This record gives sequence, C-alpha cells and structure tokens, in this order.
Amino acid sequence: MNKLESMLRVTTARSAVWLNENTIAFIRVGDGGPKVWELNINTGDCKQRTFGNERIWSISAHPQTGSIIFCMDKGGNEHEQIYLLEKDSKEPRDLTGLPDSRHFLGGLSPDGKTLSYACNSRAAETFDIWTCDIETGEKKMVLQNSDHYNWPASDALSPDGRYLLYNKLLGTSDNALWMVDLSNGKAVRVPADEKISAETNPAWRHDSKGFYLVTDRDSEFPYVAYYDIASASMEKCYSFNWEVESLSLSVDDRYLAMTINEDGYFTLHIYDLQNNGVELNIPSPPKGAVSAYGSLSWSPVGHQLLFTLSSGKRPENVWMLDVDTDSIRPLTFSEMNGLTSNDLCEPILKHYKSFDGLEVPFWLYVPNGVKPENLPVVIEIHGGPEGQELPTFTPFIQYLVSEGIAVVAPNVRGSTGYGKTYTHLDDVEKRLDSVKDIESLAEYLIAEGIADKTRMAVSGTSYGGFMTLSCVTRLPKLWSCAVDTVGMYNLETFLENTAEYRRAHRESEYGSLAHHRHILREVSPIAKIDDIEAPLMVIQGRNDPRVPAEEAEQVVGTLREKGHTVEYLCYEDEGHGVVKLKNQLDCYPRTAAFLKKYMKIDD
Repeated sequence: MNKLESMLRVTTARSAVWLNENTIAFIRVGDGGPKVWELNINTGDCKQRTFGNERIWSISAHPQTGSIIFCMDKGGNEHEQIYLLEKDSKEPRDLTGLPDSRHFLGGLSPDGKTLSYACNSRAAETFDIWTCDIETGEKKMVLQNSDHYNWPASDALSPDGRYLLYNKLLGTSDNALWMVDLSNGKAVRVPADEKISAETNPAWRHDSKGFYLVTDRDSEFPYVAYYDIASASMEKCYSFNWEVESLSLSVDDRYLAMTINEDGYFTLHIYDLQNNGVELNIPSPPKGAVSAYGSLSWSPVGHQLLFTLSSGKRPENVWMLDVDTDSIRPLTFSEMNGLTSNDLCEPILKHYKSFDGLEVPFWLYVPNGVKPENLPVVIEIHGGPEGQELPTFTPFIQYLVSEGIAVVAPNVRGSTGYGKTYTHLDDVEKRLDSVKDIESLAEYLIAEGIADKTRMAVSGTSYGGFMTLSCVTRLPKLWSCAVDTVGMYNLETFLENTAEYRRAHRESEYGSLAHHRHILREVSPIAKIDDIEAPLMVIQGRNDPRVPAEEAEQVVGTLREKGHTVEYLCYEDEGHGVVKLKNQLDCYPRTAAFLKKYMKIDD
C-alpha cells in the first residue's frame, strides 16, 4: 500500500450519539465510505450496522427504543432519504421513499412512532414540514412553505415532541429560527420580528419550556442566548470576542457545553447552570478542532459528553469528557495503515496584511524536516464562500505535503469564524476583493522567502474552484498551474442551473439574476478567460446538483478551442466533489502528477 492509499484508507469517526447509557452510534468512514457503527463504551465491543458505498450525511438516535435514524443519498445527488435502523434489525428501512426529493431529518417523537422532517417533494424549490407514521408509513404535511430553505435545526424536536425548530435560510445573513407546533401546524419566528439575524444550534431544556441557542442578533460575533416559550422572550447569556459554534445541554439541565471558534481552533467549554453559570475547569482536549463538523451529545444518564476532535496529525475521532470523574479520553481510534506521526504534519497558524490593511489568517503546511524557505507552494482555497479552513486532518493536503509541496490554506475575506463584518466583505460587487487577498498572500509568501515565485499553484473546490479560476484569469503571471474542482466558471449560468431551492440563497451572496446580471458577468472567470496563461486541471462530478457539470464543460470547451493546456477529469458516480475511494485513488495521483509537472518538482 503506497502512502496515498494509506492516507485515504485512514479510518475516521464522527457525529456520535447515545443509544443508551452504555452504547453510542457514530459514523465511521473507511474503505467503503461512511457507515453506521455501534460501540459499547464499557466493554469496547464495536460492530458495523450499515453496509454499502453510498454517502451517509447525518445520524440521530432514539434512546427510548434504541433505534438509529440516518440520512443517505445515492451517487452524490444530494437527494437524501431518511432511514430507520431498529435495535435488532440488520437492514435499515427507507421511511421517505422519494428518490427525486431531498429530506432533512427532524427527529422521532418520544414514543418512537412519528418521524418529523423537511422535504421538497411538493415543490422542488421549497421545503415543507412533514410527519410520517413509522408503523403505517402514512405521511402528513404539517406546514406548507412558500420560500426556499426550511430545514430542521440540530436539536430540532422538543423533548415532549410538540415543537419542531427549523431554520428559514433566506439569505447569507438571514438564518432565522422558526418553531412549528406539530399538533396544529402553527409556526412563529423566534423571536417574532423581522430583524435580519441568524439563530442556530438550539439546545432544548428537558421540560420543553425553552431552549438555549446561538445567535448573532445585534452582535458582531454569535453568542449564547436563552428563549423562553411562555413569555416569548430571549435573554443573552454568554458572549465572547470569538464565535460560538455549537451547544448541548445535559439531561438534567445542569451543564451547558459549547464550542468556541478561536482563530480556527475550536475549544470546548462547560458551564454549570446550577452554580451561577460558572465555567468548569475541565481536562483540555488536544489542540485542534473540537466538533468542527460533528456534534456535542450528552449521555442519557450522568454527565458524559461526546465530541469529535481532529487536527493535522489527528484524524477525526470520537472523544468523551466525563464531568463527574473529571476525565477525558478517545473512544474511537483510527486505523493508520502503517502511517506514523512523522508522515503527517500539523499546520502553523499565520497572518498577513492584505491590499487594504485587512489582517487575513492562513494555515501553513510544510513538509517534515524541511525549512519553510523557497518552497513550491500550492495555495488551497476553501469553499463556501461562507466557510472556514480549519486545522483538521485532510488526506489530500497531507498527500501533497508528503510529495514535497508546501500547502497554504487561507481564510480570505468572506470566510466565517472572524465576525459578521469579515464574512460580508466580499458580497456582490466586492466579490473580487477576495481575489486581491490571494494576490497579497502570494506577495507575502514570496517576500518572506517561503515560496519560490517560479513554483506557485492555486487550487480549490466549489467556491474555492471559482476562486481558483478567478486567480488564474485575473492574476495570470503568478501561477505555474492550477486545479479547479467543481468550481463555478460563470455565475450567471451557475445560478440559472443550480438546484432550484439553492438559487435564492446563493443570489443573496453573489447577486441576483433579476438585478445583477452585469455584476455576475463582470466578476466571473469567463470575463477574463482570454488572459489565462497557466495550465489548468478541471475536476467534476457528473451528478453535482450544486455546481452542475455544465460549468466545468464551459471552461474546458473554451480552453480547448483556444489550444490552451487543460486536463479534464469527470467522475460519473460523484456529486459535489470526489468522495469515493476508488475515484480518489484515480484523481489524487493524477492531480499531484499535474502539479509536479508544471511546478517542475522532481520525484
């Protein structure tokens, strides 16, 4: 097994939930893609519960019945169906059975008999709230919506099963929280006004009288508040000079756990609500991203908290903090396939000043044993654009570094994690200021002696692919080559062809087809395609509902007509990215070979 295959076959674990006081369920990613597994935390007995090669998106559990619920799509098409895996069953049951529609999981009622969820089966452009009788399969639409994204929150269903919380995502700043009474279909906004704000990640009190939540209402940074249902009032509880990311409330309502995003490192904090809200002095997890894309989950008995931890050298795994015994330990362990810590590297957090004086953070990955001097560098740009590059284990980055290529992963303006103002510095007509951030970054790397100016490349996925195409068309002299994965080439055609329910949300970020077509054309890579000089590789999934394959085929067709050097990899069984092992084993070596050829890196 070569080094790349070893890295890709490293197992990871995330999104752990409690099945009972001794057993957890989680998503384990290994050779065949994501699977649901169970683990007895006392005995260490671990067993696989699902099989197959399709992508599992999310998981929930029902401790009263021991059932597992999960969402899964096929071929990357993002038409997730909801499946029920009962305690002693070997095969999951498809509860939704509408393969042309997308479903978001709400939860199971306390008796385990009724499923709540959101679905766009009635109209492709919007999500209604539904319930389904588990035994009979009878479906009922509780709430019909006329807008677009309406998806259940992370802790959506109240413990008594009466209320469902869901986010109405109308724009990049407007992620309002709504609450529907499942008994009568009446829905209200929480709080009930029209203010532009984001209210996310609720954590219910176990008497269903209210919940904690994360909100950025009237604040630069998201903070913790409490909403009381009887008075319909919201009170601010905890705030910081960084963003609060996730919440979880212990079963007896005593301990409130939260993660805080501190310059890209996610840290875990526990507050004792029965002791004046004082913060506990808990054992600290290793430095990295705590529950960055996983969940916080308290045990049904006692005070044991599950969370996910990852860093550059630490593949994602499930950990447990036991507040009662003041202890912390990992519960799952990655199969490393012969890799050691010397084969991986932790990124270094650095900052630079951009063209207008804005301080921009980035992560620097340097090959082990090599000084950060005069290196071939790939600038790897994250997607979103409202996303954030985190110091987590990423096989592709680790693979490039093992091949002798330094990787720089910036969080340019428009990224999340650094406050509301920072996130909106690239909206609509300011779109190209983030490209100027990359230009300033390249100049910084050269001036500091980190990068060899004759061996620099740019790469990115999704919006990062758009940024890659923008960089090679607007900064053509900087790059030896570039790799665009599922990126947008023409924002106008992207908005015309993306999934219907995504369009309005994306228009709030990029500009609308009705009012901003001239801006969409001006800021798109298509406007400057004649200026490109660097050889380009384009990677695409045929089933991509977010950035349809037409975007890739536009740029590839145009460049081939011009006789420009372009390589095109299109995977027929992939969606928004390359996630299947067999495709990664084909794609990544070809990508590395392309980079090394044009960056003039000898094996």
